[in-house]
Amino acid sequence: MPNLKAKYTFVSPITGNTYVLHVQTGPLTNPIRTIDNPNAIGWPILSGTLVTVIEGVSTSYSVPPGGTSGMIYNGLWQSASSSPQGGPLCQGIENLIVTPFDGKSTPISAVSGTSVQITLGKLSDTANLISSVFPPQ
Repeated sequence: MPNLKAKYTFVSPITGNTYVLHVQTGPLTNPIRTIDNPNAIGWPILSGTLVTVIEGVSTSYSVPPGGTSGMIYNGLWQSASSSPQGGPLCQGIENLIVTPFDGKSTPISAVSGTSVQITLGKLSDTANLISSVFPPQ
């Protein structure tokens, strides 16, 4: 079975920055194996890229494959998101780790069904979902 793909485009209403997230996933898994919520259903991320466009300068970051390092599993969630509290989901996104971070940072976190908080080093921005291809196809 070929890998599935999802794509998200976010724009910050505050800074004007654009963020494009591309991920390749495996098939829908019930449940995705996680340390913190064994009932989570979703698509495990196999690889991905986050492209930021800040003041016209494009930078690409890698989204590593999902795993059970710490309490984070890089996946796109259909239900029972990765936190036991069932944090907000933004079209399947809850918490995504983007390299080159230490695994303790959560650079992309859903704050609602239509927006995310993006933290990359000193950059901290909130961006709204403009378009998406989700569920993965």
